[in-house]
Amino acid sequence: MRNKNINLFIVIFSVLTIFMSFTESKSTQNLFGYEVNAWLVRGLWLLIGLISYKRYKDKKAEEE
Repeated sequence: MRNKNINLFIVIFSVLTIFMSFTESKSTQNLFGYEVNAWLVRGLWLLIGLISYKRYKDKKAEEE
C-alpha cells in the first residue's frame, strides 16, 4: 500500500516538473551539474513518470 502511494506521488511530481520546465524560457537545464538540453530532461522525467504509473497500476491490480 505504501509503495503504491509513493509511485503515485512520483507520477504527480514528474508531471509538475515537466509542466514547470515549460514555464521557464531556458533551452538548457542542469542535470547532476551538467548543462543538458531541456527536452532531454523532460524526456527523462516523462520516462520516470510512465514507469511509476505502470508500477502503480500493476500494484493496484494485484490488490484487487
